[in-house]
Amino acid sequence: MNEPQADQGKPQTSDIVIRLTRYAQIPMLIGLAVAMVLFLITFFIDIYDAIQTFEFLDRKKTILLILNLLDMVFIANLLIMVATNTYNTFLLKKSVHGDDYIQQGEKAYRRMKHRIVSTIIIISSIHVLSELLEFSQTSPLQVAALFGFHLILLATYVVTNVFRTND
Repeated sequence: MNEPQADQGKPQTSDIVIRLTRYAQIPMLIGLAVAMVLFLITFFIDIYDAIQTFEFLDRKKTILLILNLLDMVFIANLLIMVATNTYNTFLLKKSVHGDDYIQQGEKAYRRMKHRIVSTIIIISSIHVLSELLEFSQTSPLQVAALFGFHLILLATYVVTNVFRTND
């Protein structure tokens, strides 16, 4: 009779550890929310500065401003994807157990990985394009390094999404 009681104690301990691990994500999610607010303020400051200095009248500066704002939007979307997926995983762990949790978690992870890599490639593309437009302020070596890094990201995307197993 002592053995079943000992077995019942182990799951309770592991449940507590799992629960504490999940709740440790909450401060990180709050931190991401604060970062998003700061990023939003930066977004509107950039627009305000462009209007105040009349930079939007210069075509090249307007294109760079738009690229910068698009870059900020995609970074914000990346932040939202990570925060939302973390929160959904938190809820999934509370509601689903066993094999269903593992299968649903793996599907959610694959979807998030695809979205994150796609978004990072878009951000990289915008950054490379911005640097090419500001080529006079950037050395050819820096542009080549950025382009090489971008090609590595593209290769990573192809490897992680084209050569995956069919589930």
